[in-house]
Amino acid sequence: MSDVLLVLLPWLFSMATCVAVVVWDRRRLSPAQRARGWNNASFASAVFAFAPLCIVAYFWVTRRSLKGVLLGVAWLGALLASQLVFNIAMGWLLER
Repeated sequence: MSDVLLVLLPWLFSMATCVAVVVWDRRRLSPAQRARGWNNASFASAVFAFAPLCIVAYFWVTRRSLKGVLLGVAWLGALLASQLVFNIAMGWLLER
């Protein structure tokens, strides 16, 4: 059972953190930027298939600038770091 949790929980954590970043960012976008963003179905598909790599694409689509790409890369780094910490903690907790 712990093997299933070691696969399932990090995957869910990855998707949840991606959704949290995008939902937080959508509230801060201008109406023009929000209109360029993905619709809910496209967003859900991207998160399900490519989380957390979809973050860079999301920031590119909404900003359409180098600043948007760099912001996406920064968020990607933060998400990967949080996932690393989560995975280490899960491994430590489940092995005890």
